[in-house]
Order: sequence, then C-alpha cells, then structure tokens
Amino acid sequence: MEVMISVAILGLSAAAGLRLLAMSARALEEVRLERDNLFLARSLWLKNAAGKLEDRGREDDYSWETAEFGFDRQEDVPEGFSCRKVTLVRTDSLFVRPDGGPGSFVFYLPDMEIAKERAE
Repeated sequence: MEVMISVAILGLSAAAGLRLLAMSARALEEVRLERDNLFLARSLWLKNAAGKLEDRGREDDYSWETAEFGFDRQEDVPEGFSCRKVTLVRTDSLFVRPDGGPGSFVFYLPDMEIAKERAE
C-alpha cells in the first residue's frame, strides 16, 4: 500500500515537473520574441533618426509599414509636431505566438526634423 502511494506521489511530481518545464520553455520563447521585436524597433528608430527609414520594408522575418500619426484630439501639442506609427508584422507563415496574441508589434517614432529644429 505504501509503495502505491509513493509511486502515485512520484508520478504527480514528475507530471508537475514536466508542466513547469513546458511553461518555462513557453516563457523563454516569448522573451526571445519580444527581444527580437525590440532589437528591430531600435534599428528602425535609428534609421528614422538618420532620415533613411522608408514607408515600408522587410528585414529578416519581419515586414514593417509606417503611417503618419497626428495628435488631433490633444490641445497642448506643439504646432507641426507629428509621429510615425510603425507596425511590425512577422512574415513567417508558420509563426504562431506562444501566448496566442497578435503577431504584430506597434510603436511610434517622433518626427526627427521637428526635434532637430527645436534643438537649434
């Protein structure tokens, strides 16, 4: 009887260990994905600062598209200030996010020409 109880406890602990292993692998995959997103977002930010960012493009497994973003509903925005909305989309057709979330990553870039004019 004690042997059966100990085998059951061992089985439950082994199942719990496998579940924790699967959860940690999923979490590490999500972190890797977000790190890739941030790395590409940083490189696009630098291209924008240099004035070399195109309206759309591809890099590695991602494509991006930019659009003008205005602050129509805010009153305290300086005259002429604008941002570009950048949407990164994973182009790999077999890609599925581990958390089941959307496959796109959106961020905003300030208009660098206006920032340079203010600095002068």
